[in-house]
Amino acid sequence: MTTTMTTTTRTPPSAAALDKIQSRSERKARKALLGLGLKKVPNITRVTLRRPKNVLFVLASPEVFKAPNSDCYIVFGEAKIEDMTSQAQLSAQQQYSGGGGAQNIENSGAADEEDDDDDIPELEAPEDDAALDETGVEAKDIELVMAQVNCTRARAVRALKRERRRSHQR
Repeated sequence: MTTTMTTTTRTPPSAAALDKIQSRSERKARKALLGLGLKKVPNITRVTLRRPKNVLFVLASPEVFKAPNSDCYIVFGEAKIEDMTSQAQLSAQQQYSGGGGAQNIENSGAADEEDDDDDIPELEAPEDDAALDETGVEAKDIELVMAQVNCTRARAVRALKRERRRSHQR
């Protein structure tokens, strides 16, 4: 009787081996389900479960089993939540701020049309500050309007006088 001794070197577990580590309860559940006659479905790389309000449960590398007599599937894997509304907002923001929006405008055909200046309002003519009549308007009100609206002193005075006339007409 001869005995041979073999030595094996233990390598650290790879990422795939770590993914296969199962808890005791998961092993029991798998054993019970396989006892029901479920068949493994090969070549499925991603499973997506759609929930209300565009929330998705995504399983990246699932193990999928199918019941033989019905369209019932059992899926094992790590589920992650993806919110489609936040992703859509993020992509729209990146497209808008990243310069993608300018590319879409150029390709939309708007650049080929003639310039249509009818939609753009005309700028107001420069105001003459020399003939400014501030009677009936307090200086602190003028300063407040200028600070809030970021306008010239003459424009603030005209707006205050116009509003005073409107309030007296009521």
